[in-house]
Amino acid sequence: METGYDILQSSNIFVECFREGMPLVIAAILLYLYYNKRISIIDMLLYAFASEAYTLLAIGPTFNATLFVGIFILLEQAHLLVTGKQYIRPAYLFLLLLPLLSNIVVFLITQLYKDPFSYPGGRVYAFYTKPIYFYLKTYLPFFAIGAKIVQDREQLSFEKFGESMKKIAVISCIIALVQIAVQLIFHNVELSEFLGLQSRYLQEEINGPLGIRVQALFGEPKMFSAFLSLAIPFFMKDRNYKMVVFMFIIGILTSSQTFWINILGGSILFLCLPRLMQVRWKIITTLLVIVGIFLSFAAFKDYFLKQYMANRNDATYRLLFERSAYRYNNEFWGRSNIIFGIPLQRDMELPVVDFLREEPYLFISGYGAGNSTFIPPSYFFGQMNYQHKLAGIGGQNLNMRWFFILAEFGAVSLFFFFMILTKTRPGTPHFQLSYLGYVAVCFFFSQIDLFLVIVALLCAYHIGLTKKLEHEQIT
Repeated sequence: METGYDILQSSNIFVECFREGMPLVIAAILLYLYYNKRISIIDMLLYAFASEAYTLLAIGPTFNATLFVGIFILLEQAHLLVTGKQYIRPAYLFLLLLPLLSNIVVFLITQLYKDPFSYPGGRVYAFYTKPIYFYLKTYLPFFAIGAKIVQDREQLSFEKFGESMKKIAVISCIIALVQIAVQLIFHNVELSEFLGLQSRYLQEEINGPLGIRVQALFGEPKMFSAFLSLAIPFFMKDRNYKMVVFMFIIGILTSSQTFWINILGGSILFLCLPRLMQVRWKIITTLLVIVGIFLSFAAFKDYFLKQYMANRNDATYRLLFERSAYRYNNEFWGRSNIIFGIPLQRDMELPVVDFLREEPYLFISGYGAGNSTFIPPSYFFGQMNYQHKLAGIGGQNLNMRWFFILAEFGAVSLFFFFMILTKTRPGTPHFQLSYLGYVAVCFFFSQIDLFLVIVALLCAYHIGLTKKLEHEQIT
């Protein structure tokens, strides 16, 4: 059966059965621990996120423990809403309605102005029903998770969130070291897949001098690297520099450009910007500085590529610069992928950017939630990508998440998402405010929706601060 996910599957049927059964097992264990008050809602979500290497591919690559936990919480919150035990605040009700308003505009555009989309197999109906599936499977669970966090706010705090981040980061780095040792000693792909690695990250010719890109039990190396970059500020705050160096080394071994960009963003935001600057201005300023650095690098990319090619057999150069060189080198593809100095992924962001540049009116409404499947195949190149688009397989789940919101929901929705998710209250500690800004910056380059929701709510609702202030007043 041609699903487009063959590259993600193990060639060993027993390994694949184990990997596809684990999401349900992990979700069940986490839900049991949570409802028996052994772990918090945030712990449950973070552990689920850290185990996304195991997915139920028989249904789809996103059917992991996080999804199953989210769906369970969604059903619980829906029951509370129907029975009158839960209500929705006006601001969040507006966010709930934004995808609907966006899709109405998209449908009016296609009917009354212009239809720029392609419908594989003539399935026009799928264009109108896909957003419903996306809304129920992806969008609503995040709101349910947010509601559950607010309900449990008396047991939560930003400090506890930080402790959980550090604990998972340490455990994950140990798992990553085990993965490296097992692969280097046994050279057994099935054993490494059993431990959470995907076979495509075990190909020596494209994965650096070690021949492996570590991912611990995260969905991909870039997700692992994003998590490490989000955990490092907590170790820095504790002045645990040994762990910072350890995390940094493991982050390098993911061979992910996401890690470098996030660390750059964190250095700018935490170290270079004034303490009293508002969170939103910190986010915007940091992103502008990053774009400026990328533009400078892109201006001299030919020189840097020449230096890399002259030293490409050096292990250090390969480890640090191989993937960067691949991103910037367009000699093979014959098609520039650089926008504002940033080298976009050729199979994901670039086709969407090209499509929107030729259909600029869609910047207002987006092309509809989940409707990237219907971008014409002509925007995709490479035999596999083109054939998949012709067959209507897969979609563009963009890693650049602020851009993802812009593309799916439009500029108007992006504005309201940004304003609501970066809202803070007076009295929030400086480090917590800066961390929210850091997560929002990383959100531009990383698929960390869950973390933005968690940190935004911890800041917006003063979770954990009320009792702390009351205790300080009493003592």
